[in-house]
Amino acid sequence: MKLHYAEVLVDVANRRLDQVFHYRIPTDMALKRGMRVLVPLNYRQVQGVVVRLTNDLPLGVSDGAIKPILSIVGHMETIPEDLIELALWLAETTICSIAQSLHTVWPLLKGKVEEWVIPIATKEDEDVKTLQILDPDTYNALAVLFRSRNKALSLSIYLKRSGLNKNQVEQLAKQGWLKLESRFTSGVPQSVQKALTSGVTAEADEVKANDSKKLPADYRRVLTPEQGLVCQKVMEALAKQQYETMLLHGITGSGKTEVYQRIIGEVLAQGGSAILLVPEISLTSQIARYFREHFGDQLIVLHSGLQASEKAKAWQDILQGKVRVVIGARSAVFAPLPNLRLIILDEEHEGAYHQEENPKYHARNVARKRMEQLGGVVLLGSATPSLEAYAAAQTGKISLLTMGNRVANRPLPPVEVVDMREELIKGNRSMFSLSLQDKLRGTLERGEQGMLFLNRRGYSTFVVCRECGYVVRCSHCDIALTYHTQGNSMRCHYCNHEEIPPRTCPECGSRYIRFFGQGTQRVEEEIKGLYPSARILRLDFDTTRSREAYGEILGRFRRQEADVLVGTQMMAKGLDFPNVTLVGVIAADQMLNMPDFRARERTFQLLTQVAGRAGRSDKPGQVVIQTYAPEDRAIIQASHHNFKGFFWEEIGYRKARNYPPYTHVIRVTLTHEKEERVIKGAHSLAHALNQGLESHENGNTSLDILGPAPAVMPRLKNHYRWQVSIKGKRLDFMREFMHQGVQRFAHDSSSSGVQLNIEVDPLSM
Repeated sequence: MKLHYAEVLVDVANRRLDQVFHYRIPTDMALKRGMRVLVPLNYRQVQGVVVRLTNDLPLGVSDGAIKPILSIVGHMETIPEDLIELALWLAETTICSIAQSLHTVWPLLKGKVEEWVIPIATKEDEDVKTLQILDPDTYNALAVLFRSRNKALSLSIYLKRSGLNKNQVEQLAKQGWLKLESRFTSGVPQSVQKALTSGVTAEADEVKANDSKKLPADYRRVLTPEQGLVCQKVMEALAKQQYETMLLHGITGSGKTEVYQRIIGEVLAQGGSAILLVPEISLTSQIARYFREHFGDQLIVLHSGLQASEKAKAWQDILQGKVRVVIGARSAVFAPLPNLRLIILDEEHEGAYHQEENPKYHARNVARKRMEQLGGVVLLGSATPSLEAYAAAQTGKISLLTMGNRVANRPLPPVEVVDMREELIKGNRSMFSLSLQDKLRGTLERGEQGMLFLNRRGYSTFVVCRECGYVVRCSHCDIALTYHTQGNSMRCHYCNHEEIPPRTCPECGSRYIRFFGQGTQRVEEEIKGLYPSARILRLDFDTTRSREAYGEILGRFRRQEADVLVGTQMMAKGLDFPNVTLVGVIAADQMLNMPDFRARERTFQLLTQVAGRAGRSDKPGQVVIQTYAPEDRAIIQASHHNFKGFFWEEIGYRKARNYPPYTHVIRVTLTHEKEERVIKGAHSLAHALNQGLESHENGNTSLDILGPAPAVMPRLKNHYRWQVSIKGKRLDFMREFMHQGVQRFAHDSSSSGVQLNIEVDPLSM
């Protein structure tokens, strides 16, 4: 039966137009769900995606009011139905526009609708030749088009080349010399568009091509008993062909990567495909080299660091079925692999899996949704799982797999915690404790290597007493207050509580209360002063700006061309250096006192991960953690490699304070170039949300509105930033409540020009 109407999602990032529109299907148009089309919208023409074909119209809408679809945009591969559903789900759960969501899920949508100028006559026409004598200006205007390669130009380019204005072009069109036509210009190179329409996408061809690629002979290695049991459990779950999430808690050095390789190999052998996500772009090339040894050309690497042409070529290979294994950072979770059966998130606790721009998704949630759609398995792997994931495993919502021993039964390195308050009493004002200095000297003398870790990520400076370790915290939120040079004040970025910095320690009365903050460059300089002959490499944002720098630095360290590697969190995970026997953490407090309720969790994770870099071969390792808070539970449990102990202590703290996972938070960050505009907008949004609390919409559901308050970074890229948050227990209700509040705010004059960024369950406050 011929269907007469199409429901189209228009590609416009405007909340007022963020809905499905109905269009008439021309009688000569063969349309399918997932196709991209050009449609009229108000007084312009825009791209859209067909999400449904129907014979029904909304109540009160007549056929005469329905406009026709203008054309199909190209004839590239249609968007798979499961990815259309994924985009709709993503827009709903992240409270962003459907257009933004579609562009994230299907990057081949990039492009724009432009007006083109096309000549009606040709250069050889007698009328045109006559113009050369009677009307040279018109002839010269047409000659610009005749000289172009395709005998047509976009209006913007034509205006520049001809020197005409738009009114003059429209006059030429009325006179019948040329016409104006709307066209969609794709951001995908022509060569890729042609390849995508070459017909090499049939599933039978894909399977036939991949069957001929045999796995190498060394594919099967001897697994430890724990590795073997984990592989067996995952394969049993895959055999059910039902959605399941599994958490693999394997300590550092237990061989999780080998488990991933074995499981992916089994999935491929059964005709499926898999995605392996890693948290950092810098880790993709390292792990890809290992997997390419096993899977060869069946593997492709995806991440945001690729050039546009590289991304397009990679997408082409995926759509043509040339590869069945994708390794990449978070955006690789959307790869449209055929027969996708498995998605693995390595180091699942990492914050890098959370997208900072709209749509603000978490790759873990997207992976779960995709496998729920396709009936596959999500495997979350980490030595220090996120509290949310481990809590879900403890309550039986997801399965828990464990590997508690290192490969070859190598021991975890002993950890020494140094109280830096005592170092001050001894007269040591260096950033290196006497113990760390002594151990580093011994390491260098033995020809071994050391890694010194300092988490410089973060913009906050907190206030700490160097004698007793007291940190100034918010009396309402138990979060470290952030010092701001502007106004000389300390502020809580949850509730906006503000204090003047104390001159003496409120706890012990000491004068040695300071703003705390150190950098890797200073660490490097102090090592050179203590050990002039030591060869030092630094791994941080400043030294890895180029695409190759990260690999070059690690390559030199692996070849033992340096004795000491100084770095930030970039070196805390995924690195395996056999000659590293010493790991030193310079200032654990710099992580511990970030203004965030997750500060202790991140501290424990980073300390455990970085400690795991030591003693990964036959040479035993040792770890030194320097801190002003040796009694803190995160420091104590990390020094004992005790994840379970830390989990139960921290989950009790979260419950008492009503923090996630016992509650949910939705944060809105408002930005504008003018400070008074963003402040007014933030108060207006808070008022709009409070109106919702007072109305019947709230019912019996408890919600807290936090703010408005300045963001932790109150000014970024010349834009002022404020935030408003809501906290509650029912996430579905909170999303609807926030959506309605934002709609009310959008009709207020104070919303004009103010940009909103909405984040559901932000990883950092």
